[in-house]
Formats: sequence, structure tokens, C-alpha cells
Amino acid sequence: MVEIAENEDCISETEIFYHGFLPRQDIEPLLINDGDFLLRKTEWNGQITLSLAVRNANRILHFFINQDDEKYYYIEEHREKTVHDLMEWHKSTKTPITSASQAILKNGVLKPKWIMKNSAIRMTKKLGEGAFGEVYLAEFISDEGQLTKVAVKTMREHCTREARLKFMKEARIMRKFQHPNIVRIVGIVVDEHPLLILMELCPGGSVLSYLRRHRGRIDKAVKLRFCIEGAAGLAYLESSKCIHRDIAARNVLLTQTYEVKVSDFGMSEERTMFQDEKLEKVPIKWLAPETMQQRIYSIKTDVWSYGVMVWEIYAEGCEPYPSLSNIQTRAKVIVQNYRMEMPKGTPPAVSQLVAQCWAKNPLERPAFVTIHQTLKNIAIKEGIQPSSVTP
Repeated sequence: MVEIAENEDCISETEIFYHGFLPRQDIEPLLINDGDFLLRKTEWNGQITLSLAVRNANRILHFFINQDDEKYYYIEEHREKTVHDLMEWHKSTKTPITSASQAILKNGVLKPKWIMKNSAIRMTKKLGEGAFGEVYLAEFISDEGQLTKVAVKTMREHCTREARLKFMKEARIMRKFQHPNIVRIVGIVVDEHPLLILMELCPGGSVLSYLRRHRGRIDKAVKLRFCIEGAAGLAYLESSKCIHRDIAARNVLLTQTYEVKVSDFGMSEERTMFQDEKLEKVPIKWLAPETMQQRIYSIKTDVWSYGVMVWEIYAEGCEPYPSLSNIQTRAKVIVQNYRMEMPKGTPPAVSQLVAQCWAKNPLERPAFVTIHQTLKNIAIKEGIQPSSVTP
């Protein structure tokens, strides 16, 4: 098989059917008809290799591209000087890829629009650190020549295969979402390392940083709007049967006009309940009791975490369970059934709603669609039009 060195150029990013490091979960929906095929890089026994994927008889088959001592490429017998020529020969002659599979190449699948060229991205400024690597401000130039400023998450070069799959899973989940209160994915770069996720830029930073920066000067309507828009985004995730698993003020961003955008889907799961047997580094103070005890995540554990985020908003960025360590917090919540008091100035109706979010029985916690509607009703009763208020 072909082992690809770090910068080896055995196939170009301009090749229309080359899909870089796109994993199996992402390529299979692209191969629709018999004979549809594409090339991608994959990892096998610790080596980066080139692989051909083709749909044949309602199955997706995968073949390694081999290289002989004279640097000719082949899969079974026929050899060509370039990978492109090898694909074209099999396609034009209708010779099966292997005698055993009888798979024939018919149509090289084009890259979807959400796969970007690495050459179209220019990093301009480091913004911070993410779970998988660094986050940058960047400029993206489309094929039409349009320049867009974006935020870019990078995947560390020397990462494990598992980490790379998690990174790509985050992008896969985000591609499915279209909502004004969810951070929008622009695309991904997968032709070479580092892998990149391009997202809409949120220049306002995180809600947490805003709260701390403006502590003591935040209008009550702004706080309520943050809660309402956050709930709107999470109600959308709920309807999409997606558990976020890391809801906190630090993971909610603000646009230039201070609209709320739920972000950071690195831990998210597309299901309504999930038990994480590998639970390690977790934000204890945002976790529901059943997550602390049984490692269970659900839409209802997201509701609990949202209640903690509302507390953060009204506490103007203070850390939850002040003066308590993670171990103390866990003991008080589980053993003593302790709940934080809402900060001074929190509307009583909001405090009552948060108390429901923190119900010990997950089934007694409200749905996000109910939370969203309740908060909008609170705004109306208080004579606030949160959507028109900017910080």
C-alpha cells in the first residue's frame, strides 16, 4: 500500500474526486450509485495511506492504493505512473478494481461544497486554544473570489486517530444545523494536516467573557435576552435529538451585534441518551446528579447544565458553587440535594424556572421548548422586548 509522507504530493487537492482525510462516516453518504468512487487518506497500522472507496452492489468497498519498487501505482495488477491515470484506466476500460470484488469505477464523486481548499485559507491571528488545537481568525477566499472572515479550529498535527475522528465528528454534527442561535459551520479543510473546521466568526467573544468584562453594568433585559436566545438554540438541538453535553457560558458566543450562538460541539452526541464509560476531564459544576453518579447524559442533563448557565448569567460570570471545590460540589449536590441560590436581582419567575431545571428527577425538568416559551412570557410580563436590546 502507499504510505504517504507528511508532505508527499501523490495526489493534488485539485483532484475533483480526492477527499483528503474525510472519514468513512462522511464519505458513505456521498457514494449514492453503483460505480460512484472517491479517494481519501486513512490511517492503517499507524501509517497514513491512500484508499479508494467505491459503491458496488449496495455496499461501500475500500481498497488500498499500492506502489511498486519503480513507483508505479496499482490496486491488483494494472500499474500506472500516477494515481489519477490509474483511476482513469479502470474507469475508461471498465476493468474491475479486483477480480474478487468485480467493482467497476463509473463516476468520480465531486468534493461537496463544504470541503475547502487549504490554499483558500489565510490565518491572520491566533484567538485561543481549543480542545483539539489552536483557534485562529482567518480569511477564506471562495472560488468566486469573495473574501469572508471566519474562525478556524485546527487539529494538532501529531494527534491520535481517535482524536481526529472526534474532530471530524464535531464538524459532521455542525453541518446538520441551521438555526440563528447555533454557530454556523462554513466548511472543513481535510486535504492535509492540520485539519481545519471553518466557522462563522463571533467577534463578541464568549458570553462568559462579556459578563466578566461588563460586571455591574449589564442591563436586566440583556441578561434575559441571553437566556432566551440560548434556550432557542438548545430547543433546536432538542428537536434535532442532539445532546450538547457541555452547556456553559464559556461555550456560548456573541456575534458583532451580540446575538447568542451556542457553540463547541466537541462532546455532542446525536441521540437522546448516552452513557459515557470514558468520562474523564469534565466540568463537574455544570453536571447533573445522574451524570456525576452514573455517567448518563441526556437532553434533561443539558437542561440542568442550562440552569447553571442561567445562574452564571445573573451572577455576571462568577464561577458556580462559589468557594466549593469540585469534590465538595459533587458531595453537596448528590448527598445533600443542595441547590445554589440564584443571584440577587434575578427575576423570581426566572429563579422558579431554574429550580425546575434542577429537579432531581430528570423527568420533572422542563423541555427546552417550554423553557424558551416561559422566558419569552417573562420578558413580556416585565415589559421587555429582549430582541431589540443590545448591550
